[in-house]
Amino acid sequence: MDEMADKQVMRVEHHCLQLRYAHLRAQNPRTLEMLTSSIEQYGQLVPVIIVPEEEAHQWVLIDGYHRVRALKRLSKDTIEAEVWNCPIKDALMRMLRSHPTRTPGILEEALVLHELHSHCGLSQQELAASMGRKQSWVSGRLSLVETLPDSIVDILSKGTLSLWVCVRVLAPIARAIPEHAESLLTYLLKHSHSTREMQSFYDHYQGSNAQVRARMVEDPGLFFKAQKLIETKAQTTALKKGPEGEWEVQCQMLSSLLSTLTVLAPSIFFRQTQKAWLKPLEELSLAKAKFDELTQTVRGLTC
Repeated sequence: MDEMADKQVMRVEHHCLQLRYAHLRAQNPRTLEMLTSSIEQYGQLVPVIIVPEEEAHQWVLIDGYHRVRALKRLSKDTIEAEVWNCPIKDALMRMLRSHPTRTPGILEEALVLHELHSHCGLSQQELAASMGRKQSWVSGRLSLVETLPDSIVDILSKGTLSLWVCVRVLAPIARAIPEHAESLLTYLLKHSHSTREMQSFYDHYQGSNAQVRARMVEDPGLFFKAQKLIETKAQTTALKKGPEGEWEVQCQMLSSLLSTLTVLAPSIFFRQTQKAWLKPLEELSLAKAKFDELTQTVRGLTC
C-alpha cells in the first residue's frame, strides 16, 4: 500500500493542535533559533505532520514541534500541516521509519519506540519488523528509557544536558544512589563542564568511599576547582622542565583523551548502522594518521 496516498496539506490554527507527544521530542534551543530565523526570512518551507482526533475535533501533532514553537514565537496564526489519515500508532511508526525531514537521535528513537511499546501495545517483535531492525536493536533502545530515572529522561527531552552525561554519568549514579544523582543534576543544570571533566568526576566518584562520594555530590564545584588547580600545577611544573615537561604533559593529555574515546566508542559504534558510524570512523582514521605521522617523526629523529 502507498503510504503517501492518504495525505493532504491544509492550514490549521494553533489552538486546534494537540501537542500530545511533545515529551517525545528532544528540545534543541539552537535548532529552534535557526528555524525561527529561517521561517522569519523565508516562511514555513516544510509542513508539520498531523492526524485527526475526531472525538475532540482537533488535530494531534506528530512531527514538527520545533516548527510550531518557531511559528508561535513569530506570532503566526496558522501552520501549514500535512494530514495523515491513519491511526496515531501508524503515524508515529511512519514518522520514525521513513519521513524524509526527520533524522531522529538515539533518545528520540528510544522515546517513540517506548511510546509505541508501552502505550500503543506493539510488541518488540512487531516494532522490529516495522523498522526493519533486529529485536535486539529495539530492546537496546527501549532499555535506554526504561533504565533512566524519569527526572533524567525529562532533562534529556528538554535538551539541557548531553546524552553522554546523562547515560554515562548520571544514570549509573542514579541506579546506585538516586539522591546523589539528583544533587549532581541540580549542579549541572547551572554549570557546564566538558566530557573530559565529567569523565574525570565519574572515575573519581566510582573509585571513592562513601564519605568522599557524599562530599563530591554535595559540592561538585569544589572537585572541579581542585582538578583545575592540579592541572595548573602540572602545567607550571612542565614549564619549569622546559620542552621535556611540555611533552610529558601533552602525552598525559593525549592518554586521557584516548581513555575518553575508549569509553565513548560503544555508544558510537555498538549496534549502529554503517551510515551512523562512517563519519566517526573517518575521524578516527584522520587522528590515527596524525599519530602515525608523529611516530614516524620520532623514529626519524632517534635512529
